[in-house]
Amino acid sequence: MTRLVPMLVMTVLAFVARPVALHAAVNVERQGAENPVIEIAKSTVYGGLAGLVVGGAIALASDSNDNDGDIVRWSFIGGTFVGLGYGIYQVSNRPQPTALLEFRGGAASLHAALPAPVPGRGMTMRLVAVRF
Repeated sequence: MTRLVPMLVMTVLAFVARPVALHAAVNVERQGAENPVIEIAKSTVYGGLAGLVVGGAIALASDSNDNDGDIVRWSFIGGTFVGLGYGIYQVSNRPQPTALLEFRGGAASLHAALPAPVPGRGMTMRLVAVRF
């Protein structure tokens, strides 16, 4: 009996003290790249290409040949800046991850937490989140 108690205590401690693998999951549905720099860069490049195509079409459609280079150049510059602005707007207005119970600024709020599939593990759900 005297050996049983220490063995039970050591067994319980071994199970309690062992490291548990934790897996974080976020239930955010975003369209596009997760990295904001990549998203902004893609929008900027696509805006520049769209400006180049539109400027080239306007230059081909215009009757005068003296300012075709200016039309293409300023259309490319305008498209690049519009793409940059659109990329920044898209990244800043992405949906934020939410949890069932969220503490923000000391106040608790309830949200609908949706289950998210995890490859090879089944489903996961974010239940509690804290924002500072």
